[in-house]
Amino acid sequence: MKNISTLLVLVFIASYSFAIELNYKWKANSAYTFGALITDNISTSVMGMNTQDKYLTTVDFVLAIKTVDTEGTASGTLYLINFNVKNAKGISVASILNVPKNAIKSEVTVDKKGNFTFLKKVYLVTTPTSNVLVYAKVNQNGGSGGIEVDGEKAEVYAEFDPKTGKMKAGYSLTTLAKTKKVEIKENEESDEIDIIPYDLLQFLILPEGDVKLNDKIEVRAGVYTINEQVKTLTATQSVIAQKISTNKNANQFEGGAKGSSGDGETQFDMGTFGGTDGMDLNSEDQAAMGTMNAMTPIMTGELTSTFDIANGMIINSKGTLNSSVDAMGVKIDVVTNFVVTKK
Repeated sequence: MKNISTLLVLVFIASYSFAIELNYKWKANSAYTFGALITDNISTSVMGMNTQDKYLTTVDFVLAIKTVDTEGTASGTLYLINFNVKNAKGISVASILNVPKNAIKSEVTVDKKGNFTFLKKVYLVTTPTSNVLVYAKVNQNGGSGGIEVDGEKAEVYAEFDPKTGKMKAGYSLTTLAKTKKVEIKENEESDEIDIIPYDLLQFLILPEGDVKLNDKIEVRAGVYTINEQVKTLTATQSVIAQKISTNKNANQFEGGAKGSSGDGETQFDMGTFGGTDGMDLNSEDQAAMGTMNAMTPIMTGELTSTFDIANGMIINSKGTLNSSVDAMGVKIDVVTNFVVTKK
């Protein structure tokens, strides 16, 4: 899955009729437990050679909040309790149950709208000889990106036997809290799997401003468009639906937003902003933009998120996300079905 945090900076309509603002109510020295069930179907084509992979990831994780500032932004750690990754044959490729508290973790900040920020991320890299649980810095695009560790020594929590999913010799529950430097060598069949569902956390982001029932908004950022609608809104609960689409012919540097309030009384259209009109682009600039466009994933998806208004906490988020990249002789298609639930 590819990171799409840049798409979810959404502006909702505020009006003079009755409305509710949705905010997370983080509390210092509190812990919130979540569970996720994620199915990734991955199709890869390299120079005419096709492979199919399927991974079922089940994971329990905890968001432990240390402090909350006056703006409602929380700081803490997100750590694993249990995780299991199975392949298409139902064979476990990596599994740890009852992970010691704070052993496998990511430092995190999250604001009252649910915007998570990670400096490093935990993810699994599959290779022919070892499946490696890596703790890596976030790249400039916001993702972990296995290309940054290929052929390099990386911080590793554990290595697993690809045939059994069990930790290799030299690793145990007691050693998890301290990473080792391990060289990772990927090949064309290697995959990177988020153990903590970082990309899915971005679907927990709440809209800005007050919302009302049936509020609609369309936001375009480059080639991507997100349509949101408030499907349910009561004093205690809201349900927001999202649809994601991609238009590779759109200007990569252009954006826009429009929408309407649920009662039909208010509409807005911000038109378009940004773009490259009036810019003097030489051949190198145009070639770089072409490469960027080719490497940009085509994404489509539908999902819904249910929010507990009274307690300021997500109840669940679920849906399907499709991602496809076709560039430089490599095509990768990923279909992800997921459910993230507050326990």
